[in-house]
Amino acid sequence: MTLNDFLNHLAWIFKGYEALIVLWFLITQFPKYRWSLFYARHHTLNSLPLHEMHSCFMTALCYLFFFLYSSEIDNFIIRQLSAVDGQIKLFYLTAMINQFLFLVTLFSLHRFKGCFFSKTARVNIYTTLAVMALLFMQLVARGYFDYHELGMVYVFGGWACNIISVSALSIYPIRQTLGYFQKRSVA
Repeated sequence: MTLNDFLNHLAWIFKGYEALIVLWFLITQFPKYRWSLFYARHHTLNSLPLHEMHSCFMTALCYLFFFLYSSEIDNFIIRQLSAVDGQIKLFYLTAMINQFLFLVTLFSLHRFKGCFFSKTARVNIYTTLAVMALLFMQLVARGYFDYHELGMVYVFGGWACNIISVSALSIYPIRQTLGYFQKRSVA
């Protein structure tokens, strides 16, 4: 098994875990908030915990959607293009555009809803900016200067950002689940 095969399997594990985070929100929060989970606006978000919950949900949903979408686009580009130079440039440029679209979508949803940015959303924004910097580094190094020695920096940096992002997405559901079990044990 090569490193790329291992990372592809690991990526699917992360996708499954991210789907579980979104599913947790739908199972635990949808019965309580119904469609306001998706459509709540600033005037109905009257407390900081509500802002945090909505921000974490929007971030988890956007992160899952863009992680699934961008990985499929990346795989399509790798499989379809035959010109190596064009493939490298298009791959990194498309990945940077997808990361940028994630940022724009997350920011727009927060502004549209009038919701504050939670720590989870901010961590995901910062790690996305770091990933964009890594992608730009690879675009310049590999695409324009044919320098391939920064590959491990890109791989480990990208996966470190991914792990940090998924960890940040996990904090809210874990904290809420632990709080629920503490309340049940006291009662």
